Formats: sequence, structure tokens, C-alpha cells
Amino acid sequence: MEQNEQKKMLQELEGSDREIGRKMGWLVSTVAIGLAFFHLYVAGFGLPGIGSRTFLVVHLMLGIILAFLIFPIKKGLSQKTIPWYDLLLAAASLAMGIYLINRQTAEAIMSARPTAVDLIIGAIFVVIVIEATRRVVGLPLVIIAGVFIGYFFLGQFMPGDFYHNRGDFSRFVYEIVYRSNGIFGTPIYASAQFVFIFILFGAILESTGAGKMFIDLAIRGFGKFKGGPAKASVVASGMMGSISGSSTANAVTTGTFTIPLMKKVGFPPHVAGGIEVAASSSGQFLPPVMGAAAFIMVEFTGIPYYEIIKSAFIPALLAYVGILFMVHFEASKHGISGMEKSEMKSARKLIMTQGYMLVPILILLYYLVIERSSVNASAFYSIIAMIVIALFTYRFKERLGRTILYAAILLAATFAMQYLVGYLNQGLVALNDVFGSRVFNSQTIRWRDSIFTMVLGGIIVALLFGLFQRSMKQDKVKSEYGFKELMEGFDTASRNALSIIVACATAGILIGVITTSGLSTKFTRIVIEFSDTIEGWLPNFMITDNTQIYIALVLTVFACLLLGLGLPTTATYVVLAAVIAPVLTDLGLPVIVAHLFVLYYGVLADDTPPINLPAYATAGIANAGPIRTGVQGFKYDSAALLLPFMFAINPTILLITDATALEMVWAVITAAIGMATFASFIQNYMFTPYSIIERIAAVATALLFIQSDFVTDGIAIGLFVLLVLFQLYKRRKNKRAPQMA
Repeated sequence: MEQNEQKKMLQELEGSDREIGRKMGWLVSTVAIGLAFFHLYVAGFGLPGIGSRTFLVVHLMLGIILAFLIFPIKKGLSQKTIPWYDLLLAAASLAMGIYLINRQTAEAIMSARPTAVDLIIGAIFVVIVIEATRRVVGLPLVIIAGVFIGYFFLGQFMPGDFYHNRGDFSRFVYEIVYRSNGIFGTPIYASAQFVFIFILFGAILESTGAGKMFIDLAIRGFGKFKGGPAKASVVASGMMGSISGSSTANAVTTGTFTIPLMKKVGFPPHVAGGIEVAASSSGQFLPPVMGAAAFIMVEFTGIPYYEIIKSAFIPALLAYVGILFMVHFEASKHGISGMEKSEMKSARKLIMTQGYMLVPILILLYYLVIERSSVNASAFYSIIAMIVIALFTYRFKERLGRTILYAAILLAATFAMQYLVGYLNQGLVALNDVFGSRVFNSQTIRWRDSIFTMVLGGIIVALLFGLFQRSMKQDKVKSEYGFKELMEGFDTASRNALSIIVACATAGILIGVITTSGLSTKFTRIVIEFSDTIEGWLPNFMITDNTQIYIALVLTVFACLLLGLGLPTTATYVVLAAVIAPVLTDLGLPVIVAHLFVLYYGVLADDTPPINLPAYATAGIANAGPIRTGVQGFKYDSAALLLPFMFAINPTILLITDATALEMVWAVITAAIGMATFASFIQNYMFTPYSIIERIAAVATALLFIQSDFVTDGIAIGLFVLLVLFQLYKRRKNKRAPQMA
């Protein structure tokens, strides 16, 4: 599938079948590229003389403008241009953004006495945000927002703990639009400050061809094993899924290559598509980037980003171990072999010729993990290095002498900027006196000394790999990467970020309602009372000290899966982090455990049919039914269905306890065995098909591993050993049976 076809598929899946002409296309691309450049500048140099509130307004305003320019009022119109009413909505969004920027320090706003015009503009702005969300994300989040807004105004008619008498129109608009606990609250702040820059990182990395390189490496490492292409798909999709920010985009990018290979070795089309769905979605739980939700988690929890990715690392790997076991049992059950060595590329040649694509990721990890730099600075440096490497590698290979000259000029310019930036700003400040203005200041032009280091390092890496490619005569390693491809990366980043921008804005409305109505202080009590009611229905032998928390966790799972029927992962997490996670912490779970719990099931919900965009994407590639493909995706992801319960009851694998190294290793081993056994239960197969008794034993073993204490682990290990031995005995017996006959 060509890149243009991939883009078209993604646009149609995400609600846009609008194919506009060149002139309007330039308008859309200009806004998209401008939005990406704006965030790259802020990540590298800070706010350009504007306040943080203005930054959020610009972020959301440009996102909404793009939404109206790209997404039609409904699917199926096949529009060839942008209609007048969408241009009017885009212009109105721009005007309201400017109004909100100008009014943020007005006396009426600061004193909590908004004027009638403020209220009218604010109410219209809420409607525009919701309409943009409907177009980009779909109806489910809009319906949820409508329910919450209705609850705010009808609270005086609600029974019991749901009652409140704060349903005032003026209060609603003021809190939701002009305060920092509504639309411009935590979710949109995280989207603007952290999420976008990593979506940009992923988009530029993908534009360099890194996705294909990841796939080739994964195929070389896993292709020869049973069901090799499927296992390679899991690994490659995990690598790309962590940084892409979109499970649907990841499924299309990697699925284009991996799904035909899976079908070739014997996987049915719907199974091949389902494996890609599970692998692509679960990447959003995998460090270092974890899609987008991890950055929002930083804002909700106050836990440093490094600590979050450290805690998520082992569970994420275990989740992929679970998917790999599912694939292995599927391949074993149906006798699906791996690929021939001749069909795979040499790992050495891949690393020598295309390994430069891994360097930006290593730089990112270095700054995040070793230097503990800010998230924005880490992403900014990685992007600068990535652009330099991508632009120069091919040119060093093709035109070495001329490219060395260009590289020297760039190095000289970046080196000189360290010393010239102060003089340049002095000159601009002097212009204020000439023109009688106050436009410029001493920080108008900004620079970071580390940019020179990134440029120098990038040129050295590009030179080395360019020379490797020349020596190995790899003529078709990668087509030339230039300004066009770079701008396409910027454009793609803004488009990929739209669903997160509008979803975070609407989620802010939900949080504003919860906070303003007082529901946030009551919800824990409501859940506890409901859990007590359910506990009262249970027989005495099922009640333990942890029964209440188990019930709350099960309710959370259902809430996640229901919300995930139509919401992107980020929106699901934001809603649950605001409503459910505080309940879990009040019941005794550590904050990081509660948030990772809801995040994991939010990711799993992304695979839940019938509304499952990644499944529609992979089904189109595999020529299979989308619902059937979605069911398979959920099935393969459910291998790790019990994993969050494991770290909720025993958070040792999150690396947040005082456990010894031996206890941590034991916790990881038992969790992995538990997931492998649960995967065999789902597949009804380990070494040979299960009987009913064996299948019951398998699920019992997996459930016993959840509790993670000496007694239950001992029983579970015993059952697991017996199960394996009996399975091996059955397989040996089955092999002998034909010979005896």
C-alpha cells in the first residue's frame, strides 16, 4: 500500500473523506505545519513572549480550525472543497480564540463577574468545541459530555449523593471556559505542553522510513520461529506504537507490511488483522513514550515522567509477552511455520545501512532516563538530531564532497549563533526606538547551545552511515529525504494530534462539571456504598479483606471497556483518571497503581468491538470483516487481561515497593507464567488441545497467580507443572497413536 493510500485510509477511518484541491490543500497544510512549528519552538525555547494561558488557547484554537477544515459535517459527502459554512466556523474559531486571549486579564474575568458578551462567547465556544469533537472523535464522547452538562443543570432533581444545587448558567460558562478547571484544564495543558511534541517526534521518525526498518529488524529476529511474521508484527508494532501516538496510524503503517506476510505463512485474514490490532494498540502502554496518556498522567498525578515510565516498563513488556504467547499457541495449534532465511534481510546490513534511524530514539532515552531532562527538551533535541541525520545521510552517500561543504556551513552557522544571538536581539531592541514600538525584547530570538552539539552529532552519524551505504552499494536503502518529506512529517503530526486535542478539550468539560458540581467529593462514597451492596450478596467464603477493592477494580474494568467502545485511548484515560482513579486511591491503591490500572484497560478498550478503528484499518488491509477482526484483536490483547490485577494487588513489578531483587524477579516470573497460562486457556491449547478439566486448571492457575503470596504462588506453580507435564504426556501419546495403529 502506497503512502498516499495509507493517508486516505486513515482519513476515512477517522471521519474525513474530504479530498480538497491544491489551493485549499495549501491552506490546510499551512495551518497544520504552523501548528507543528509553533510547538517545536515552544519545546525548544519556551513560550515566545506569551503567557501559558495564551499558549493553551492557540493550541486549541488551531486544532479546532484544522478540525473544521479537514473533517466534514458528516461522512459520505465526498467533498472536493471546503464548504462555506466550515470556512465560517474556522474563522469564528479564530475570532473566539483571539477574544479569549484578549479577555483573560480583563477585570470582569479576574473578579469572576463575566459580562453578558463573555457568557455568550463562552457558551458558543463550548458548542464549537463539542462540534469539533463530534467530527473528529465521534458521537460517544459528545454524548458523555451531554450527559455531564445535563447533570450540571439538573442536579437539583437528582436523588441522594447525586444531588447538587449549583446548576447556574453563568457559573457553568465561567468555570468551563474562563477558569483552569474546564476546557483549559489539565488535559489540554498536557496535550499542548507534552503530547504534541512527541506526536511530532513520531511523525518525523515515520517520515524517515523508520517503520519499515523496525519491521525488517523484527522479521530478522523472529521470522524464523513458529508463526514468525506474526511475532515480528508484535515486536515491530510495539516499537512504533510507543511513539506514534495513534493506534490506528500504527496499525496501518506496520500492518501494510506484516499482514500480507502473516497471511502468506497460513494465518487466516481476520486473525492476521487481529494480531496487528492488539500489537498496535498495546504500544500505547509501552515506554519510553507510551502514546500520549503518560504525559497527561504526569499532570494528574504529579509523579515525574521518569518514574511513570519506570513503573510501566515491566508491565508493558509482560503485556507483549502475553500477546507473543497467544501468537505462539495459535501457530502451534495450526502448524504455522516461520519464514525462510532467504526471505529475510541481513540484520548486520540493516543496522549498518539504516541503523541511523535508531539514534534519535537513543538520544531521547539518554535525555529522559540518564540526564533526567525535561520532557520537552528531550524531545526537542531528539527531533533536531533526527532531522539533521535524515537530511544528510542520503546526501553523504550520493554527493560526498558537496554535502561536506553544506555540513560545514551548517555547523559554522549553529556555532556562531551561540555568540551572535545576544547581538541580534540588541539590534532588534534598537529598532523599537526607530519605529517607536515595543515589539522586540532581549529574548525575541532564542537559542540553546546544545543545538550545536545535536547538529554536530547528527552530521557525524549521517557521515558514518552514508559511508557505510557507499561501501555496501545499497542503492535502494531509502529514497532521498528532503524538505518535502520533512514538511509532510510536520503536517502529519498536526493531523494525528487532532483527536487528542479535541478529546482533551471535551474531557476538560467533564472534569469541570465534576469539580464544579461537587461530584468529585461524593463519587468515592457512591462507589464504596455500591461495592458494599454487592459484597452483601456474596457468600461468606468469598469475602476477604480485599473483597471491596476487587469489586471496585472489576467495576473499573467494565467502565473502561464501556467508555472505550467509542473513545480514543487518551480520552478514555482522561475521563477515568478524573472519575475512577481517585476512588481507587481512596480505597488504598497507590496513585501510580490506580492510574496505570485505568490506563491499561483504556488501551484494551481500544480493541473492543464494534467501534474499533484499528480493526477497521487492518481489516481493510487483510480483506476481512472488521467486526470479526476486532474480536480477534480483543482476544489477542486479553492474554494480559489479568495483568493489572496482578500489579494492583502486588505492585512489586511496578518497582515502587521496597522489595528485594529476588522478590522482584519472582514477581515478574510468576506474572509471566500466569499470563502464559491464561493465554493457553484462551487459545484452549498449550502443547496439544485442552480437555475441559485442563482448561479449568489453566484458568485457576492464572487466577491464583494474581494474589501473589507464598501459599497461592505455591499452589499455582504446582498446578502449572502438573498441567505442563500432562500436556507433554498427551502430545507424546498422540504422536505414538498413529504408529501403533
